[in-house]
Amino acid sequence: MTAARYEVGRGDPVVLVHGLADDHRAWRRVVAPLMLTRRVVLYDLRGHGGSPLGQADGSLAQLGADLVEVLDDAGLGRAVVAGFSLGGTIAMRAAIDAPERVAGLALVGTSSRVNKAARGWYEERAAMAERDDPELRKTLDGDTEDVYRNRPEEIEAGLRIRRESTADPRGFANACLAMASLNERPLDDELGAIGMPTVIVAGDADQHCPPRASEIIAERIPGGTMQVLEDTGHPLPVERPDEVADAILGLEV
Repeated sequence: MTAARYEVGRGDPVVLVHGLADDHRAWRRVVAPLMLTRRVVLYDLRGHGGSPLGQADGSLAQLGADLVEVLDDAGLGRAVVAGFSLGGTIAMRAAIDAPERVAGLALVGTSSRVNKAARGWYEERAAMAERDDPELRKTLDGDTEDVYRNRPEEIEAGLRIRRESTADPRGFANACLAMASLNERPLDDELGAIGMPTVIVAGDADQHCPPRASEIIAERIPGGTMQVLEDTGHPLPVERPDEVADAILGLEV
């Protein structure tokens, strides 16, 4: 799978990994404060946006390997990696599996595990996509409106990106299965192997990946630091782009 990849800026490399049902444009507001001093590399996840689905297997390991392939395609031996939501779990997986490729980690609104209720949520949506359920689009639109509940002025842009990135919903279904797998196989016990500088950023009003999820990660990654942003919901790269960019830039690698 060769991912759709985009670049802007100059300097030390930073790779941005978006979340479920989004594409690289989820980072649109974080790019500006990064690009003056960083080479910013963005890509669309497997089956999202401009990236093909390929031989998808519904695993987080494959999505992590895709990230390493993006580094290869960009000619990068190592880079700071910032992941949002699903992108954060992918970044952690890659940091565990290929630590020599990840210079630092910024984990934004993410989690290392999911509970049974969340697993059911992901599996239900994957099943809807796989059977081409006529209610899927309405369901995805409702999910988008829920994500942006704290910032209703962002709903229109969020809907546009998500409708376009999931035009073929099979990539969404594949990513849902990867997230659902975190119920039986959480990353928690492997996080101690992450040795690069790591910052974890949470929103105090995030109901999808609440601060406790970030605390669990911070407690297990040696030397990991955590920031909680006030009056902030789940889409931190849109709601608090300057603070997210500062967290990335503040990594000492």
